[in-house]
Amino acid sequence: MPTDPVTLTTAPPPVDSLDVQGIRLHVEADTGKPVAKIATVAPDVLEIHVTAPPGAGSLDLDWDVPVDDATVYWQPDYAQRRHLPAEWGSRRSVSLLRSAPVGALVDAADRNVACWSLSETSHRIQVRREGVREESARFRCTVRIALSGTEDPVVLRVDRRRRAYWSVLADVAAWWDALLPEPPMPAPPAGRAPTYCTWYSMHQELTADRVERAAADARSLGFGSLIVDDGWQTDDTSRGYWYCGDWEVAAGKMGDLTEHVARVRAAGLSYLLWLAPPLLGRRSPARARFADRTLGSLSAQDADILDPRYPEVRAHLTDVCARLLDSTDVDGFKLDFLDAWLVADPPPAGAGTDVPDVESAVARWLTELRAELTRRRSTVLLEFRQNYTGPAMQRYGNLFRAADCPMDIVDNRTRTLDVRLLLPGRTVHSDPILWNPTGSAVYAAEQLLCALFSVPQVSVELSELPAEHRRMLSHWLGFHTAHSDTLVVGAIEPSRPDLAYPVVRARGDGETIVAAYAKLPVTVDDTDPATVILVNATGSDGLLVDLTAANGARVTAVRDHCGDPVPLPATALSPGLTRIAVPRAGLVELSVG
Repeated sequence: MPTDPVTLTTAPPPVDSLDVQGIRLHVEADTGKPVAKIATVAPDVLEIHVTAPPGAGSLDLDWDVPVDDATVYWQPDYAQRRHLPAEWGSRRSVSLLRSAPVGALVDAADRNVACWSLSETSHRIQVRREGVREESARFRCTVRIALSGTEDPVVLRVDRRRRAYWSVLADVAAWWDALLPEPPMPAPPAGRAPTYCTWYSMHQELTADRVERAAADARSLGFGSLIVDDGWQTDDTSRGYWYCGDWEVAAGKMGDLTEHVARVRAAGLSYLLWLAPPLLGRRSPARARFADRTLGSLSAQDADILDPRYPEVRAHLTDVCARLLDSTDVDGFKLDFLDAWLVADPPPAGAGTDVPDVESAVARWLTELRAELTRRRSTVLLEFRQNYTGPAMQRYGNLFRAADCPMDIVDNRTRTLDVRLLLPGRTVHSDPILWNPTGSAVYAAEQLLCALFSVPQVSVELSELPAEHRRMLSHWLGFHTAHSDTLVVGAIEPSRPDLAYPVVRARGDGETIVAAYAKLPVTVDDTDPATVILVNATGSDGLLVDLTAANGARVTAVRDHCGDPVPLPATALSPGLTRIAVPRAGLVELSVG
């Protein structure tokens, strides 16, 4: 939030249209006339409070700003799709269960041109236009915000400071944090441990013995956590969701789940169990109880969607999680498919419901769930998957994972970094990393490096890995664990979002780690601490370093993809461009100054 805000002495009285500091805004409501008022102004940062008339069901905000020299529009839904959209070709939905109301125009030097954000992060927002308006060559946004009756003013924040866009987004995140009614859910250190996930490696064909063998292998390689994904609750292996809903253990597969979890935890791994709370499978015993309390169907998933507006539904879902936590002593849950509750046109709230809208009902359930689970285990882990990784969800979960993108080396990079930018300081996990064990260990290392600035989840059949793959995996998991304070918690600087972040820098306490994902110069300057580690994820040998530190630098180590040392080049580096012979998927350590 801007420091030392000052009142705009020339502010007009509340109106439905404003034109100030290059920002033009018009507001409307479905009933009555809303008003907009500038409340505070710092240099190049405006906060405009919009108050809806009594009884209004929706509020429309329509504003535009100069494009200036922007080359890309950053927003959390785009993943690899980085461009300047046209206003007629861009729509998205935002709510508690999807994304966040924020977007930033960014220039080719990574500087913010204009960043907008809204104070409303829970109720449903339709972003109806979001792009360049041809008639004016300006960037236009139009949003419709669903109202629930007695609303506080909606605040539109527009930041036009020419600062690094990641610092502007961090200020937006701090602004949202200050608006949250409860603080974010604390993230225990266990959530930062490299994690083995069973999904891609086993799918639903898991058994207790198979999981335990993988867990022992995972621990020896440097993993600290295990997620047992879909399959523990059903003997079915067709990858459908027929049997979701009652969440009873498939004893034929898992035996005594309590004893199984104890063995895995005794091996040194935290244990998370997969659940898909919204899903009511069409062959689930729970269907007889809840078939008339659904929002609709997910035919492709062989399931219906439970309606959380019914207190009985929320109580059932809380009881399921509490029962599993009590009976099995798991460390937490991967809560999947929460975005299934974002039904486009939900049916009217029926008799017996106690919450009028779905998002408010989900928020109430998540509040109840957090209270019930943390009462039992203060360090419980709750993982949410993109796109339900917006600012309001920080109150209910403490691990935030990239959306599914198996083997997509670019998508896993952009998605993890997008979530890091949206939720700075929170624990972000990659989508489970997958590769072919018969392929190159160097390419497998690059799959890991694409998620370097998040907690790596991995889902390969560990027993099938050749010796070189195992040495590589152990090396990079050990590197991540040793440097997690920098990689997971440190401030990140993902350069050039229009090019899918080809160079990414993380600044920690006493060290900087930079990963190059393309053949571009990597800058090392006097703002860096004494220790700088450069990671070569470019797909080929060699790194080009642009050294601007006044006193130069020394090469202290070069390592290959397995962490083995390689002969050092000339150790003394003078200011200027220098090519260092760093092996593909390897690293070089520099001492600066």
